[in-house]
Amino acid sequence: MKNYILLIFAFLFFMNCVNNVEDQVPEIPDGPISYATDIQPIFNSSCGGGFCHTNGDNVNGVNLDSYQNTINSEGTSYGGLIVVPNNADNSPLVDKLGSSPEFGNRMPQGRSALSNSETGKIIAWINQGAQNN
Repeated sequence: MKNYILLIFAFLFFMNCVNNVEDQVPEIPDGPISYATDIQPIFNSSCGGGFCHTNGDNVNGVNLDSYQNTINSEGTSYGGLIVVPNNADNSPLVDKLGSSPEFGNRMPQGRSALSNSETGKIIAWINQGAQNN
């Protein structure tokens, strides 16, 4: 009986781990992503809201308050542009949204992580060329 209970516990623990991994997978939309409609609102509400990377703030070389500032931002820790058009995998902006970024802490810091949908939109926008649309 003890082994049976232990087996059930192990199974439930494993299933919880699988669910946690699935929860971290971004939802990449199929259609085109608009910077103005889809991306800037995410930055305004999550990446600053007047505190860190918007409203003229340039924390660690990153200012996300406009398209031009976003595209031209260079993360001081990464030593380069935070957005690499057509290449979300090599964009420091995407790295900082993950649970274990190469440098520092996950962003937004001190707030809830972006939703899978929001992260997916950012990834899709970058992979679609990071256009000003």
